[in-house]
Amino acid sequence: MRHYQKRPGLLPYTRARQTKGPEVKPLIYLIASMTVAALLIAGGLWLRERQIRRRPRLLAEVMDEADALERELYECRTRLREIPALVTALPPSAQLSARATLVAEPQVQAALRDLLSHRLWLKEHASTATLAELESARGALATAKAALTTQLGRLAEVRAELENARTTQTVRAADAQS
Repeated sequence: MRHYQKRPGLLPYTRARQTKGPEVKPLIYLIASMTVAALLIAGGLWLRERQIRRRPRLLAEVMDEADALERELYECRTRLREIPALVTALPPSAQLSARATLVAEPQVQAALRDLLSHRLWLKEHASTATLAELESARGALATAKAALTTQLGRLAEVRAELENARTTQTVRAADAQS
């Protein structure tokens, strides 16, 4: 059996070489931490940019909802004002039920005033309002518009009933004269 002897000069050389060269672990940690920091900064900037772009889009949506609601309120008011002409040709018993639909005109006026106050609030606070407040305003306008659309549908039904009753009345009057 042969015994190998350690060479005395080799061991100190390897140790010296390991300690004198650049340390790899701290360098890897430094690079990794700088990469993570850069990614966090880039992610934060991306989120901020996204919020900055979201505000004008949300404001435009709120204003579009307000415009649509205003158009529907004016349409509702116009339709309400057409009903009295239809009611006058009806017998008194039918006039009472038809005139009950005319009570909605002050509500339309109140809704228009409320819409104007919302527009004034937006004008004053658009730049400082939070995104949650703007989303809430958009939701409220959409809800009001949906409710008004339902009322416009009901108003169209009432108008059709009134026109049908007026036509029936006209036919009966013509038959009675014949």
